[in-house]
Formats: sequence, structure tokens, C-alpha cells
Amino acid sequence: MEGPQLIPTSRLHGSSVFLSASVPTPERRDEYERIPEAPLRIEEAVVCVARAVFIEGGTLVFGAHPSISPLIARVVDHYHLPAPAEKTDRKSERENLDLEWKNPSLVMYQSRVWSDLWAENSQRLTQHPLTSLRWVDAVEGESVDRKVKDRPQASKSMERMRIAMIKETAPVAMIAIGGMKGVLDEAALLHEIWPGRATVTLATTGGAAALLAKRSELQNSVRVIDHDAENLVRKFWARQGESKEQKRFGAGEERQFYVPYAFVAQQIVAQILEHGKGT
Repeated sequence: MEGPQLIPTSRLHGSSVFLSASVPTPERRDEYERIPEAPLRIEEAVVCVARAVFIEGGTLVFGAHPSISPLIARVVDHYHLPAPAEKTDRKSERENLDLEWKNPSLVMYQSRVWSDLWAENSQRLTQHPLTSLRWVDAVEGESVDRKVKDRPQASKSMERMRIAMIKETAPVAMIAIGGMKGVLDEAALLHEIWPGRATVTLATTGGAAALLAKRSELQNSVRVIDHDAENLVRKFWARQGESKEQKRFGAGEERQFYVPYAFVAQQIVAQILEHGKGT
């Protein structure tokens, strides 16, 4: 018995969604909020957001962070549909439903200050037919060192790259997942360059994403979207009998609650569509 068909509708085709994400490093823990299982949460959230954007034919924009590129590479292959043959013996399901699949796309930005240390995963991702890479020239005199992990590097070059990325792609919204200082900087730039564009943050992924809503200058433009979903999961387990669950995990041991990031990602896309693309 066949399961239900997930049919794309391309409602985000022609619109860019900016993904600001990274897996925080222990050496820079003073820049973000630490949570248990952060890498696993960030990984799942990134994959779910990419799927939600791609299934609607949208353009996902990100800064080619080496901790994120492999995750995007796992997703993008599933959303490239070759052009259909000119002649067919029967009408396809898409024709019957009057739907036209429009391929999504991925736009990666990177500063040339990192060109000598270009990650293999990111380089491989540029070979995909849905992906385009845009290099931004570095600021003269700046360089980076692979061994330095306790602080940001080439701040002026990175700011130039972020400004170009946000200006040129005109994202309808920014989605923040995990991350460090760069996520905070990108949210501020989006607010400055495109006032009124929403920043949606997944606070349960920790990092800078958990701090965004606490920034006074961004309070009116930042939406925390995953806490309601997490609370629904908590209520579900409460109804199942929390006392039994506590016995399973041991006295005094706090239970880790699953956050349904696939559902959250669909909510984000629904909100973007509801409020109008580019408004």
C-alpha cells in the first residue's frame, strides 16, 4: 500500500531565505549559550529547515560554514528534478494537479580570506547543479590561521562578505540556528539593511540563537518559534505520567525533551508565506 505523496508547490520559488548557523566551538564558549546535545540539535534543525525551504522551491543562502556545508549537501541532492521529457504517453501527476515543479537553489557566500583553507565539503557542494558560489574579496592586510580557534578572525573581511550576502540576496527572512558571534552580527546587519524582515530563531539549539531574542535592539524583529513546540512535547510526556519517566531516568536526572524540528521548519515557511514574501 503506497503512502501519501509529498508534492512540492514551489511557493517560495524566487525568494531567498538566509540561514545563519554554525556548531559553536568550546574555545569560544563565552560568546554563546551552552546546552546539552547542541551539535545533534543543530544538525537536525539545519537539515529540517533546508528541506522545508527546498520543497517549496526557495533559495537557501548561507555563509558556507564548514560545520554546516556537509549537512546541506545531504539534503540538496533530493530536490533536483531534471526537466521532463517533451513527449509522454500519459499525463503526469503534476500535470493532472496543474502543478509545475521549479527547482530550488542554494547560494553560498565566502570571503577570499578563507580561500586557502576552503573546506573540502564546501568545495564538493559547489559542484551540485543547484548550487552557486559567490566569493567576496578580502580586506587588504587581513589573514586567517587554522590554528586559531578561540576568537573570530578577519573581522573586516567577514563583515564585507556578510553585507554583500544580505544586500545581494535580499532575504525574505533569516533563520538562526546555534552559532556564535557571527549570528548576532548577521541579525544586526539584516535589521539595518532590510528593516522589517523577520529573524526567526531556534532558541532550543543554543548558541547565539538562544541569545538573539535577549538583544534589546532586535527584540521587535526576532521571533522565537520553537519553544511552543517544545512545550507541547513536555505536556505530552506529562500526560503519560511524569513520575514513571523520572524513575526511568533516575532520581534528580533531568529528562531531555525531543524538539520536533521538522514541524518547526514547516511553521517557519508557513509564516513566511502568510506574511508575504519580502514584506
